[in-house]
Amino acid sequence: MMRSEFLTIKETAAIFSVHQTTIRRAIKKGFLIAIRVGNGPRSPYRISRKEIDAIHQSLINELATKSRNKNEMPK
Repeated sequence: MMRSEFLTIKETAAIFSVHQTTIRRAIKKGFLIAIRVGNGPRSPYRISRKEIDAIHQSLINELATKSRNKNEMPK
């Protein structure tokens, strides 16, 4: 199965295990970059897989850093 270059809000929400409204809010606030497919105000959004992969990797790195810091002995 070929991976699509752009994902829907529903697909993106499933990847991050959040509600679709959360993804819409992230787009509206500028935390997630998306494009509209079409010209109308109700045109669907598409989110770049590269954008999703970058955010996903950033979250993994942040969790790993917090985990390492938590496990360090106080000086």
